[in-house]
Amino acid sequence: MSGFSKQDLERESNAELGQGHMCTNNIHPHHLKIYRVKKIDGKPQKHWELFSLWLATAEDVANGEAEKEDEVLNLSSIEIEFCPFCGTQLAQ
Repeated sequence: MSGFSKQDLERESNAELGQGHMCTNNIHPHHLKIYRVKKIDGKPQKHWELFSLWLATAEDVANGEAEKEDEVLNLSSIEIEFCPFCGTQLAQ
């Protein structure tokens, strides 16, 4: 699985995303991504979020957990000030 793109995440979360923090300590880079959030539902924002987006694999489809590959199984996010992988303070 190749993971998801910034555009996929913007579409699924209804957010406009800015700069990303790509951390080499992230052991799940296809599923966990950090972006500065510029807007949510059109409202201006100035914070960073850790996004967790899991897409269905062929195995998930075979097991009946999804109808097709790359279907969103789970999307969640949490506002952060520091990278949870390397500890870097993210610029405000």
